[in-house]
Amino acid sequence: MNIKSSLTIKFTAIVAGILIAFSVFTYEFSEIFRRNEFTDRLKNVSKNVVINYLDKDELTPSILRLLYDKQINRFPQEKLIIADENYEVIFASKPADDTQISLLKKLYKEGNEFEQYSADTEYIAYIIPHKGVNFYVVSSALDIAGQEKLKFLRLILLILTLACICLAAVTGWYFSMQALKPIKDVISQVDTINESNLYQRVYEGNGKDEIANLAIVFNKMLGRIEKSFAFQKLFVANASHEFRTPLTVMKGQIEVLMLQKRTEQEYIATFHSLLEDIQNLISLINGLAELASANADFPNISFTKVSLLDVMMDTKEELVKRKPTYKIVLEFDDFPEEEELIQTIGDFSLLKSVFTNLMDNACKFSDQAACNVKVTFEKLGIEITITDKGPGIKPSDLQHVFEPFFRSNETRQIPGYGIGLSLVKKTIELHKGTVSIHSEAGIGTTVRVYLPNNFIN
Repeated sequence: MNIKSSLTIKFTAIVAGILIAFSVFTYEFSEIFRRNEFTDRLKNVSKNVVINYLDKDELTPSILRLLYDKQINRFPQEKLIIADENYEVIFASKPADDTQISLLKKLYKEGNEFEQYSADTEYIAYIIPHKGVNFYVVSSALDIAGQEKLKFLRLILLILTLACICLAAVTGWYFSMQALKPIKDVISQVDTINESNLYQRVYEGNGKDEIANLAIVFNKMLGRIEKSFAFQKLFVANASHEFRTPLTVMKGQIEVLMLQKRTEQEYIATFHSLLEDIQNLISLINGLAELASANADFPNISFTKVSLLDVMMDTKEELVKRKPTYKIVLEFDDFPEEEELIQTIGDFSLLKSVFTNLMDNACKFSDQAACNVKVTFEKLGIEITITDKGPGIKPSDLQHVFEPFFRSNETRQIPGYGIGLSLVKKTIELHKGTVSIHSEAGIGTTVRVYLPNNFIN
């Protein structure tokens, strides 16, 4: 069952329940009102007859019966019985039936006024005190007019209830179609989107209601998918290019080597060159693997407390050991007394990779192969500033430095693949931090990394 049918059925069922409950309540309330009104009228009429009979001694039972039978405003099949305290019936408009006799006995026994409804006949039993003597009265009649009114009311309620239920079903169907139309439109729009037109977006309507929120969520998802597809295409294109170049060079070296017999020194030199190319390929593959892992938010990584002091010291020591020509000046602001202020929640290896990348870039692109690293411990976080005096980055290139495989024209002669900074940004964001770059041509570049400390984590 589709949602439209389900909504229609539920709406109709709710309306039907309300209408039926209202109709039953109205009918029952009308029945109670009719019965109370009729018994009150019956009691008043019979009570007047009884009092007139008791007040006038000259009225014998036969005369009273004659007068009673000739009353104009009598109720249909009205009967009246009067008995005294000696259990003797002193007046009966018609021969008493079994029900009247039993009610009279009950009245003697209980001594309280009561009403009874049996076979469309209304009965009322009560006591009238007169001149110190109690008289027991049972009066009955049919409320034909009231019953006819109830039958008419029942018919009207039934017709109106059925008509309203049908109307509710039709209007429910219409409104469910209107309510679901925006969803149907969203589905139609989404159905037209495929890998070739991921730039398309779903119409967001007024941007406020639930359907608009659904469209907004779809558009955000489409944006992420489009970005993922774009990255995949870029990844494949750049990876293909980066692999093709060294492999082509290696193939050319081997082909040249095989053209004729070479000396041992020439073979060794070629093998050294091939080994260097292979090392570069291994570095490229490792970088691509790290980039793929970063875009999957580094699965299977568990974060712990990490001391930024240890990270920076280890990074500098290892980088200088690997590249002795690098000159890295590491300075720390005043150390806080609380240990939490020099710690962050993260992964030691990933953070070390980040700062290795940044320090290596700073030294690699600096004329003096030097950089200055300053660590500032603040109340809510830790700021790391890495400054070099290199050629700087053009403003047009600065906005692209965190894109995978991006390399400016000025740096293409320097070894690298343009993967490092994209990994840095992804890793810092994973650690709930920020990274920014400020650069001026001919002056140098400053990279600022901000990480929350363990005090707020």
